[in-house]
Amino acid sequence: MASTFATLSMLLCLSLLFMSIDPSFAGHHHKKHHDNHNKSRLKKMCSKTSDSKLCLDFMKSDSRTSGADNRGLLEIAIDLAYTKATDIHKDLNSLYDSSGDYKLKDRYNSCSKNYHDTIRNLDLVKKLFNDRDYKRIEVQISDSVEEIRDCKDQLKNNENDSHDLKKRTKEFELLCDVVKVSAKYLEGKDRDDKDRDDEDEDDD
Repeated sequence: MASTFATLSMLLCLSLLFMSIDPSFAGHHHKKHHDNHNKSRLKKMCSKTSDSKLCLDFMKSDSRTSGADNRGLLEIAIDLAYTKATDIHKDLNSLYDSSGDYKLKDRYNSCSKNYHDTIRNLDLVKKLFNDRDYKRIEVQISDSVEEIRDCKDQLKNNENDSHDLKKRTKEFELLCDVVKVSAKYLEGKDRDDKDRDDEDEDDD
């Protein structure tokens, strides 16, 4: 009798122990799986850009990236591109004001207009993101890239580039690429989801 009681007591203690340990273990396992899935998602997205390493560096610089889904990654890429464009635009205006070289002033002024139009495009991209209109995001980003290529042509012969404008313009081009790749993926995903919903309605 005593032996049976002792065995039951031991089983009860073990059950309570597993009940207390299991939820935390499961939670840790789920978080690890979620983090690995997010890393894989980001790596896959960046592999489709023109510079996967720099893409990863840019995206990881934002703390939201670790917990972001595909739509979240697109939003982060848009924000990073917007910030980069705004900073470059401000520097171009500052360089225009401080330069005494009229040829350089013309180049800075031309580039400033390019970035002004690009920022306007990105403002529209933010609205399109909220509307989930990913196809038009691709169109606007392509327009932005054309604007920036015009600026690159203006800066090509500028040897006194103390603000690394050519390098930063190239970085902005990459961020545009990240936005485009992300939007393209979501455009296909949303279309697939819609097709499945339509099929379900037909089955009903």
